[in-house]
Amino acid sequence: MLKVVKRLQRIGRRAREIIVSRIDGGKPCGTCGFKGRPLHRDVLWPGLMTEWELTPQWHRWMDEREGSRCAWCGSSLRSGQLAAAIVTAANRLSGSSASRRSTLFRDPKARALSIAEINSAGNLHRHLRRCPGLRFSEFGSTQQGVPSEDLMRLTYADASFDIVITSDTLEHVPNIGPALRETCRVLKPGGMHVFTVPIIWDRPTRQRATIQGGALTHLLPPSYHGVAQEGKTDFLVFNEFGADFVDLCTAAGLDVELMQDAVNPALVTFMARRTAMP
Repeated sequence: MLKVVKRLQRIGRRAREIIVSRIDGGKPCGTCGFKGRPLHRDVLWPGLMTEWELTPQWHRWMDEREGSRCAWCGSSLRSGQLAAAIVTAANRLSGSSASRRSTLFRDPKARALSIAEINSAGNLHRHLRRCPGLRFSEFGSTQQGVPSEDLMRLTYADASFDIVITSDTLEHVPNIGPALRETCRVLKPGGMHVFTVPIIWDRPTRQRATIQGGALTHLLPPSYHGVAQEGKTDFLVFNEFGADFVDLCTAAGLDVELMQDAVNPALVTFMARRTAMP
């Protein structure tokens, strides 16, 4: 009986959150289209602010990027914006006219796209997997049917995909140049790499760690995303990206268009179109 009561209480709280969010109003969620004020909880820990030497303002912007979520589907602001960018790219490349991620692959034109989801894009994956042309991978995967792809050495053939998607992944790649050139290589001419990375626009990119000859060297104190205490290399931050990151993309043969929030500079998605072979 107690479990039933607790479950009903959770349902009631959830319903109130959705109703209040809808009444307050807001921009449509890029994933589900719900119009409401995002819910927020702090998710960044103080140690990360110290490691990245973030100002209090940048800490708030980054925390909002990850900690504010759609009251209906739970997408973070970052995930919702990434979803909107994927829809924009898919519409341009296929001629579809979807308004949100959850309805995109109802259109046969969008279903004809070939898409590489290099790492799981969170709750966007359940929508992406509706695309027959999706190739899904996860770094370090041991799950049957889910391969592990190394962004610096992708196994895919040249010009295989219309869209490549990565979600806060490139900062964990030891050498960013080869990774960008690899995504460019596997894109069809005019194809797009749609991705997010944490980026701090008022300073240049700085390298925190490197791997040379198989040996990991820390240039700055180690900083991890995810479960820091596990010390997994795929959570280790190798680069903190800054204002020069767009130039790095251009050098790899990608023409960058930014989908940016009007208020929060940390909330940005990259739509990088292949313009040349790397």
